[in-house]
Amino acid sequence: MRLRQYTHRPLAVIAAALAAACATPGTPAPDQQLSYGAGPSPASYEIADTLVLDINSPLGALEVVSGATVTVALAFAPDPRGMRVTGTVESLEATITNSMGPTETASLEDVSGVLEFLVGRYGVVHVALFPEVSGALAPTSSFPVLPYVLFPRLAAGVVDPGSTWTDTVTASVEGEVDLASTTVATYTLMGDTVVDGRPLVRIAVTSEDAIELQGDQQGTLIRQTLEGSANGFVLWDPERRLMAYGQFDRDLEGDMTMPGVPPIPVRITGGTVLRLGR
Repeated sequence: MRLRQYTHRPLAVIAAALAAACATPGTPAPDQQLSYGAGPSPASYEIADTLVLDINSPLGALEVVSGATVTVALAFAPDPRGMRVTGTVESLEATITNSMGPTETASLEDVSGVLEFLVGRYGVVHVALFPEVSGALAPTSSFPVLPYVLFPRLAAGVVDPGSTWTDTVTASVEGEVDLASTTVATYTLMGDTVVDGRPLVRIAVTSEDAIELQGDQQGTLIRQTLEGSANGFVLWDPERRLMAYGQFDRDLEGDMTMPGVPPIPVRITGGTVLRLGR
């Protein structure tokens, strides 16, 4: 799979970049309460993702359900523009069930490559590489946009509860299935909370998403266009200066098109939970 482009366009005065990786423990300066520093130690995230694809075809309703649990270890190195992050997939267990076919599975053996990206004080600067997944799980892989999910956008300066900031991220990827996506996210600082005795900052996240998928299936060009929203929240650790927990739900609707067939309505629902493992 080849990455064509990743662009990042701020939409508000306080916008910076979708957030980065973890930083040196300690209390940042007041004007950097939501920022990422240099010199972080390794970290690991556990990710659980579910997706339900409903297709109302002329031949009848079809439901495809996929679920995956992934562990990604992150290592950090200094860079003149911030820090370089390398992510290694340590485990992957996934299943795809089809109401008209057998259950398919994927494991760590179906993953190749690493995640590499550059982050600055407030966010992702550039995504260079991401792991590829072979087989049936390839169209549902979230690795191309994983940096932006793991590291939610932070705002520069002093941010009070109720403050909001927005950002647009676009991704374009070529592979077995071509992907083009645009996400317009709005972040709202909700305030402080305590989990297991650890002070955290709660940030609500809402987004409007547009996705286009295109691929060849047994000689037939199939295209899907989807639009919808995702809603959730993250808990950000101001001492470690990275996300400790994230939870998101999505709901998108659109059409599937192929030569000689009227557009087929499709809907995707699902959710993602991300947890800092170490």
